[in-house]
Amino acid sequence: MNSVSPQRKSGKRKYVEPYDFKQPKLFSKEIMRTLRTLHDVLARNLSRVFSSALRQKVDVHMNKIDQISTSDFIQNIASPSVIYLLSVKQLGGDVIAVIPPEFCIHMIERQSGGRGDNLNERRTLTTIEEKIISRIMKAVNKEIIVAWEPYMDFSIDSATYESKPENIHLMSVDPTIVAKFEIDLGVHKVEIQISYPYSLLKEAMNESVLKKGNQAKTEKLSPDALDSYKRTLLNASVRIQPLLGTTRLSVSDILELKEGDTIPLNQRTDKPLAVRVNKVEKMKAFPGIVQGRKAIKIFEIIEEINEQELL
Repeated sequence: MNSVSPQRKSGKRKYVEPYDFKQPKLFSKEIMRTLRTLHDVLARNLSRVFSSALRQKVDVHMNKIDQISTSDFIQNIASPSVIYLLSVKQLGGDVIAVIPPEFCIHMIERQSGGRGDNLNERRTLTTIEEKIISRIMKAVNKEIIVAWEPYMDFSIDSATYESKPENIHLMSVDPTIVAKFEIDLGVHKVEIQISYPYSLLKEAMNESVLKKGNQAKTEKLSPDALDSYKRTLLNASVRIQPLLGTTRLSVSDILELKEGDTIPLNQRTDKPLAVRVNKVEKMKAFPGIVQGRKAIKIFEIIEEINEQELL
């Protein structure tokens, strides 16, 4: 008699995630979501920093956040690398930023007027090159502080450059949280990492995210906190979609469509278009052309939305 596994008996396949008891998860899913939201904002801000440094438009995306041991993190850093130890004395720890040296050399060449086509040159930076990158890192440090402003206030007291990971000697052996970002240069993509020691994040999360999460409904934000939230929201990007019209078709109708067929829409030409902001209808507008480009002219702002529109 053949045995039937519980998965086959129920007809559903269950995903079992491996768990390492030697490296337990230190933060809850709620805090990890907060950290991801924070670093999504940081990614957008870093896009401006690196676009300015490279003199071309680049996109920075938040890849993932890992919880790993400090020793594993240090061992996985390639040598040579561009490593900055960012000292945060008030929280008793160092934030570590790791940038591929070939990307740094690429930025230096672009700033010097060159094309910087080669991203394969991996070597230790010269003293002059390190000074140039240090100026760019000051802007990166500022954006790290700005991204954290809605949650906590801190300052980076000093930044120490290192090229070899084996020369990094940390006072703490706490586990670390590593945020990984991807810089899209078009043809090439590079990854940078920002690491936070557990002791630093533990204090930060306990004093800011958890308390603010419990008191947000009963306490009024301070003027400084309100300004921080406003600055963060004003820099957030949203997706705006003017809808030329909608219709419903059956699957059989779609399969029978041929090139040249016309699909009628339920949108009258004398009525304004619905405009969605992040998939929620927020405006009405008329289509038009401005300087040869398609545009819309806002006709009405929808202040209140139906709860059904949020589903």
